[in-house]
Amino acid sequence: MPIAFHLDMNFNQLKYWMERFSRAVMIVDDRGIILDVNRPFQRLVQLKNHEIKGKSCTQFLTVPAQLEWGRNQMQWLKGKLRCGGANMIKTDIQMLTGNDDHRSYHVLTFYPATPFENIAAQLISHLHLGIVLLDERNCVLEINPAARKYLGMERKEVLHQPLEESIARLQLPEPFSERLIALLSSPAEGCRRTEVEQKVKNAAQCLSITIHPVHDRFSGFTGRYLIIENVTEIRSLEKQIRRNNRLATLGQIAAGTAHEIRNPLTSIKGFLQVIGHRLKENGQYKEQGYIEIMLKEISRISNLVGEFLLLSKPRDVRLQTVSVFKVLKEILPIIKNEAMLHNVQVNIEKNLSSLPVVVADGELLKQVFLNLCKNAIEAMGDGGELTIRLTAGEPESKVIVDIVDMGPGIPVHVMEKIFEPFFTTKENGTGLGLSICQQIMKEIGGFIRVSSGEMGTTFSVHLPLA
Repeated sequence: MPIAFHLDMNFNQLKYWMERFSRAVMIVDDRGIILDVNRPFQRLVQLKNHEIKGKSCTQFLTVPAQLEWGRNQMQWLKGKLRCGGANMIKTDIQMLTGNDDHRSYHVLTFYPATPFENIAAQLISHLHLGIVLLDERNCVLEINPAARKYLGMERKEVLHQPLEESIARLQLPEPFSERLIALLSSPAEGCRRTEVEQKVKNAAQCLSITIHPVHDRFSGFTGRYLIIENVTEIRSLEKQIRRNNRLATLGQIAAGTAHEIRNPLTSIKGFLQVIGHRLKENGQYKEQGYIEIMLKEISRISNLVGEFLLLSKPRDVRLQTVSVFKVLKEILPIIKNEAMLHNVQVNIEKNLSSLPVVVADGELLKQVFLNLCKNAIEAMGDGGELTIRLTAGEPESKVIVDIVDMGPGIPVHVMEKIFEPFFTTKENGTGLGLSICQQIMKEIGGFIRVSSGEMGTTFSVHLPLA
């Protein structure tokens, strides 16, 4: 492991320490003449002590830059060490300066890379896991590309520096920095883990960070290493599983109760219609109005039960080649009638060279388009334009149907929940419409994307071309 930042021992004390140190060490004077070396260094260069002492260190060592012997602080260098004749091996070098009786000396500690270490370094550099190796003072000994990406750090800026100082200097966002520093401050024994979320290019990224102790008996090295894993997709899948479980529970409830509710509703509706007719004949128009209100509420309950059944029971999906434009043309009168009630103008745009044919279930597509168009019209309130736009997707194996409104837009905190069952912002909404649309799209091999802003909202329906 790296030795202290400053040497405050005399030369004999230093020699005593050097002989007991497991790393290869060389002591040189201000001229670069070798004063002494330890046994690990002799084994490394395959020479005896008397064959090394008194010679210039440049006979055994090459570094890309000139050594700054006068610097009274620690330096880290990269160089090559001559081992066994002409054989040169790459090594990291830690150089420290000390004084003894007005004489300066410099201690060079070598950290050569063995062939196995080189292979391991290459493997680690290609891992998608972030790895940071720390010494016992939490100084960074190595950091791989994935970790640099997750932490937003450059290797040269953090190498051999305390990681806490680098975090503070780089001003990493909270609570990311707070949790990471807390993890580093935890006791060295045992494995500890934390999970944080941070924004990367306006997208949420979830990182799992685990710290493990490490000890090498041979060298005496003691430290820790961080493993940083991007678990964004895993958490997203877990969220989707929880949502699917809720849908499955909803399906079981709906399947068990929907028919039982619908049967008495039919009887109640029938008798109320008879009573309403009799009241009208007797001129009791006020009472007959109450009957009409009850019939409307029963119809609303019946529609809700129908949506339960649509969401719960497996649909008989009949995939076949369908003209998207033909499907839209068949439901356009319904859309225009709804739009007229809200003073909304409907526009159709075809940004395609030919009419697209997709693989889908035409009846289910109608249900999706009607639901999305109805939502768009209601979002605009009174007045505005509804645009239905057909474009080619990228890659060209799909077609996109955009349903664009000029409403106030959807807030970010609402956007995350709009496809959840029972979530609604409408006073009389059931919160099942978009859930059903999304489920239909999954069953026919497509999907829905949403974008929203102050100028309105766009629901994009992606369909596979035939």
